Amino acid sequence: MTEKLGEQGWLAETEAEADDKRIGRPARRYRFRSEAGYVVGLDIGQRKIRVIIADLDATVVSSHQVEVSAEDSADARLESADQALREALATAGIQPQNVWAVTMGTSGVIAPDGTITSVLLPGWTGLDPRTRLTAVAPCPVTVVNDANLAALAERWRGRSAENMIYLLVGMRLGAGLIISGKLHTGSGGAAGEIGMLQGSGWNDASERLAATPVAPVNESPEDRDLAATRVFQAARESHPAALAAVDRFAADLARGVTPMVLTVDPELVVLGGSFSHAADLLVPRLETLLAGTCVHTPQLAASERGDDAVAYGALRLALDTVDQRIASLDSASPLIPAAVRGH
Repeated sequence: MTEKLGEQGWLAETEAEADDKRIGRPARRYRFRSEAGYVVGLDIGQRKIRVIIADLDATVVSSHQVEVSAEDSADARLESADQALREALATAGIQPQNVWAVTMGTSGVIAPDGTITSVLLPGWTGLDPRTRLTAVAPCPVTVVNDANLAALAERWRGRSAENMIYLLVGMRLGAGLIISGKLHTGSGGAAGEIGMLQGSGWNDASERLAATPVAPVNESPEDRDLAATRVFQAARESHPAALAAVDRFAADLARGVTPMVLTVDPELVVLGGSFSHAADLLVPRLETLLAGTCVHTPQLAASERGDDAVAYGALRLALDTVDQRIASLDSASPLIPAAVRGH
């Protein structure tokens, strides 16, 4: 069996240890060839695209990030993603045929057939980007909602709990659910889409926060993320309007989170996304609000993954995809890269 796995590229023979002084024929030593294949995690956002490539042992071997415009067309955004992936592969010296699985994270509801419904990215609704990406890396591609992938990353390499709600909090709000240790996306990929509930305040909560006047009126308009950051900083400095805006924003968050907490009863709610830097302001307010409405108040904490959560969640799912393909092969199938890759 060992020789067969070696022939199929899974094992490589290694040198005996220098201090091995056992009498007799030396034992043959092998190591798992984690470089036999690679997986890709891809985060396609409104203003950035990030690619992370890892070997089969989950060791990151390459990453690349490019800035994009919120107004880019779907074609332009996908072209940027193609180029970012090519750059990451080239940097690591990896041939496209050695990529075994790709997972892409993006905003919106992702149907089981891979098509996207998103109001955030121009031209994204009705799009199925998998064919475009397989032209760069000829292997099956999975498309998943970004908040769901961020939750998976947190479960893998961050704050972990068997039942957890991950809040993707920034200039838009989203949620990912971990139930019984597994990512829960629902039958149609719409689990956690609380923003669809009219009256929740989630759709424009961040815009209202960012629009709070805390700077001199003669200053030029600025990036909305930066404007929100300035509101949070002003709140730390006890600016009355900023404090009121943060209170209102926390209340908006709580209106969406409360139904999920009452339904899932999680041990943990994680605050992630680009506003996670304001956890010192938001976490205590959310704790107070949830304690007033929920039977059991979960622990609340800031994400440990930061801005790379979506890409790392995509990487984890790609690794899981490889594991599942290997497990699904019947005993008559050769355990070779082409069989695992599926192409």
